[in-house]
Amino acid sequence: MNVKTAPVAVFDNYWGTTLAFAKSLGEKGVPLHFYGNGAGRWSRYCTRHSSCPPIEASDKFEPWLRAKIRSGEITRVAPTTDLLAYYVSKLRQEFAPEVRRTIAPLEEIEGCLIKTRFASASRISGHPILTTLAPDDPAEIMDCVAPLGFPVILKPKSHLVVGSDERGHLIENVAELSQRYRRYAVVPGQEGMAMTYPELCWPLVQRYVPSARNRVYSVSGIKDVDRGILAATVSYKCEQWPPDVGVSMVQIGCEDNRVLEAGLEIVNRILSRGIFEIELLSDGEHLYAIDLNPRAFGFMALDIARGVDLPWLWWCSTMENPSAPPMSASSQMVEARHSLLSFRSLNLLRRLYDQGSSRRRPPIVDSENAGPRASVSMLGDWSDPLPMLLCHLHLLKHPRSLVRSRLATKT
Repeated sequence: MNVKTAPVAVFDNYWGTTLAFAKSLGEKGVPLHFYGNGAGRWSRYCTRHSSCPPIEASDKFEPWLRAKIRSGEITRVAPTTDLLAYYVSKLRQEFAPEVRRTIAPLEEIEGCLIKTRFASASRISGHPILTTLAPDDPAEIMDCVAPLGFPVILKPKSHLVVGSDERGHLIENVAELSQRYRRYAVVPGQEGMAMTYPELCWPLVQRYVPSARNRVYSVSGIKDVDRGILAATVSYKCEQWPPDVGVSMVQIGCEDNRVLEAGLEIVNRILSRGIFEIELLSDGEHLYAIDLNPRAFGFMALDIARGVDLPWLWWCSTMENPSAPPMSASSQMVEARHSLLSFRSLNLLRRLYDQGSSRRRPPIVDSENAGPRASVSMLGDWSDPLPMLLCHLHLLKHPRSLVRSRLATKT
């Protein structure tokens, strides 16, 4: 394969997913054309940088991307966010056949990114389904939620339309639910998408499972439309922020065939191809599937460190004659940490988060695989230090859901 003839468009931001893609493909000589503003454009692996409309402004970005694909300037797009997965799927007929075969059809992407659609297809054989309610009328919500009891989880049906900063909330009582169950503000530029999916302007409610704090498993990997699953690994969140609805701060690799088989059962039912990460709650003997990301994910550096190089497998699958062999994870104990936050600082943030709570939720105790582990960063790599440092500085300047949104709910 001649890597120089198959550049990849990377849309820049300050997320570890983008930096993991850059390191994996860049160190193998794949040309990386960065678009937009973010830390990645300062990467040692950036071969070209150009401007583009804001990705969040779908009314401008989607026609711009279509024009770039038709002109031949963009032939491959790194699937690093929900919006990119959505745009690329909508435009899949514009890509060359060898690339198009790696892009999931739009109905599959919708089935993953819209949680109500995913919930209806997420039953695992031999396990109950997690109760999910989605009335679009505040007058109906109290009657619907009453059989569940409190607390419940309130969260967006999708991060399309409402943006990724809105993570959701643990709702403790009727008064709090009445206050928070309301229409979300539409991200500027996504008004047209909101008209296509009006239901996404309203949240959903799910039964709260206490083990969500420290036993959310992930099955991650990549699937080829012809060859099936090329690689799949299991890991779990040991720390997340916000505590009950957040993203992983510490992700630990593990081996669990029961979780692996359950996750792949759903992936094979819903998604025909591409990088994926499915989240499952473990509640005693029961497993509940709660999310399926049809794209690269925040702790992808962990899978790469374990020997499963998903960006490279993805790139190889876009070639006319795909040849990359299936990969399997090593047995070495590895964890990925969000470099900025240690266990100590997370404990401080959690105490602030829990102030005023009517429920005393147990602290996280992680005794599984308690031995020594190799550690990697979710937010870049020291072999490419400048974007890594810029990502950390950006996070301090714009803490988003890590701090600001949580403290705002307590005032």
